Amino acid sequence: MNIFLGLQDGAHFEQFCKALLCEEFPSFSAFSAPDAGVDGYDADSRTIFQFYFPEGSPRKDKFVNDTRKVLAFDRLPKKLVFVIPKDPTRIQKAWVEQEVRESSVEAEVWGQTKLDSLLRRHPAVRSEFFPTEVREAIRRLAKGKKPCVGDAEDWQAISAEEREELRQLITKLAEEAALRKRRKAKPSDYSREYGEFNALFRLSAYERLKKEEMGNARGYLTDKLYARRTGEPNKRTGMRYIGGIKAIVKELGLSEPRYREELRNLTGLSSLKEMDLKQKKKVFDEFRRRQGLADAQKL
Repeated sequence: MNIFLGLQDGAHFEQFCKALLCEEFPSFSAFSAPDAGVDGYDADSRTIFQFYFPEGSPRKDKFVNDTRKVLAFDRLPKKLVFVIPKDPTRIQKAWVEQEVRESSVEAEVWGQTKLDSLLRRHPAVRSEFFPTEVREAIRRLAKGKKPCVGDAEDWQAISAEEREELRQLITKLAEEAALRKRRKAKPSDYSREYGEFNALFRLSAYERLKKEEMGNARGYLTDKLYARRTGEPNKRTGMRYIGGIKAIVKELGLSEPRYREELRNLTGLSSLKEMDLKQKKKVFDEFRRRQGLADAQKL
């Protein structure tokens, strides 16, 4: 969920950005219109900021014209930063980089990810501009859902579509487990599946899953569903992953030290025996991806 898109318009977005940057940079100064292409300036880093809240897709002419205004200054800044509510595309970043290529000015485009990072450091700004998000956190506490170590902040959490996908998978697990016992699913069946999922990912509730964990969560649930449908226990699934990993390592010709290093980079562990099923799957998927790349290079 991108909470910054809920700031209504450019004026609200600019107000938010100025408040956030004032907290982040002690020497930041905000400017009002007419601003000659400078919405804010940080004296310590000599950075000019431009805030842009597009109604649709960001326009190239906006980036280009504002960049050229800055490049026409008698005294150039060290850096020019455009701040937009959504993460920029590669092409949008290139529009700005192309304009400053022959100058001494560095250029960046900040979007949702950077704003998320800054907002985590300044809860007072979050409370001021996103009070409903704060109230939602208080509501969860009032209902007895204490925060867990794996819980995402509201702006880090999975989307509504991803929540629905997880809900459907967990529902299937509960209903198919009950079906094997030749009965209808009970509330306790659903509670058990949600409890196992939340315990694995250290969550107070499944909807608090971080976006970056969605792939792992999807893989865990689909593997669990497959294992139950085929009668394959988790132990056998894990052995299947290990066998596949060993075969790919041999095919790729990885040395033992390099292999152990790759395991540590992926999971923090150097032995497959120490890993849980989710970690083994992560290693298997990554090695299979590399195997595919190696095969493609041979063509």
